[in-house]
Amino acid sequence: MKPQRLLIIGILVVALAAVLTVTLSPLSSPQPSPSGPGEGEPAPVPTPTPAPVPGNGTYINTTYGYAVTCPEGWFYTESGESVWFSSPVKHEEVRVNTIPLSGKNATGEEALEELNVTYAKDLKAGIGAEWVSTDRTYLDGIPAYESVFSVPIVEDDRYTFVIRYAARDDTVYSVMHTVFPPEYDVYNADAAPVAESFRFL
Repeated sequence: MKPQRLLIIGILVVALAAVLTVTLSPLSSPQPSPSGPGEGEPAPVPTPTPAPVPGNGTYINTTYGYAVTCPEGWFYTESGESVWFSSPVKHEEVRVNTIPLSGKNATGEEALEELNVTYAKDLKAGIGAEWVSTDRTYLDGIPAYESVFSVPIVEDDRYTFVIRYAARDDTVYSVMHTVFPPEYDVYNADAAPVAESFRFL
């Protein structure tokens, strides 16, 4: 289970980096203040804490206007513009990223087209993912892309990584989930239905 957990964390981190690379212009980082903790060192960033999905099973994000429904016993973790959904064993299965396009030079459609290229390049370099397909689809009725990747686990075993992404109201929404062989994660069978439950408010 541990190698699989590291792989899924790795692929979701790489995927988030791909979104940020495409949609965010270069930003200058502020220099740490000499009066900060530890002689000029930046303050430590708190680690996000998983929280149980509400009793009705539906997580609602009022900031970005979407909802996701999970099985009983699942958790969600919010970290900035990302929310990931974990099974009862705290293993991440689904992630939603929201990246505002306000002030960026790319239109929503241009950002989606760039993501097609960026995901394939970054995921291959990061974890050896092989691009399988990219098709036009919908994300809760909004025109979107769906990209599918095949990722090595150990020896000949592989898992599938699926990303659906759409632009709505100057924001790119990426909904990601994994498809593992059953012996790797008993809860993974719920990942696709959770991702499919994504709805705009």
